[in-house]
Amino acid sequence: MLNNIKLSILSGLMICVGGTIYLSCVAKGWAPLGAVLFAAGLYTICVYGFNLYTGKVGYIAYHFKDAEYIKLVILILIFNLLTTYLLGILASYAFPCIVEPAKKIYDAKLCSPLPRLLITGIFCGLLMFLAVDTWKKGSPFGCFIYIPVFILSGFDHSIANSFYNGVANGFQNAFTTENAAVVLTVIAGNAIGGMLVPMLTRSWKKV
Repeated sequence: MLNNIKLSILSGLMICVGGTIYLSCVAKGWAPLGAVLFAAGLYTICVYGFNLYTGKVGYIAYHFKDAEYIKLVILILIFNLLTTYLLGILASYAFPCIVEPAKKIYDAKLCSPLPRLLITGIFCGLLMFLAVDTWKKGSPFGCFIYIPVFILSGFDHSIANSFYNGVANGFQNAFTTENAAVVLTVIAGNAIGGMLVPMLTRSWKKV
């Protein structure tokens, strides 16, 4: 368990690195460049085998009866969220220029209807599964294709959102019912989207 926690924290750290460079680029009017550079986070996660919720949750479709795998995914989610949120608070102090872009991004999410967030979460989950699965199949290019696509499309990534939340809100207004609804909706959307390809392509003769 301890090793999986450490790998989950490292994934959260890399998402924070990607989120910081993205927000820095947004602040300078270079959002497309930031979207591409964000992919460095997932690339590193794939290379080193770190634990990222959106890279693992889709494979539940192959492990519906595997309680241990589902517990692992939940553990990863918890530590991904904690790491990105807390490091987001630290980043807001270290890099003040990213606070305003983060506020604009996260305020827009708080104002979005939950069905919309569910849909954008589903599309993001789909793209994240494809990015990780193409890596497992031997192609590293998925990281640098699917990540910019989900960011520039405005799709919602639950772990990246946690980082934006930390940067934008700190310890204030982060634990409201409204915010919890946003977080849980995107988490659910990412899970649904991540499982789409496995569910529609796997053989259901054996479970």
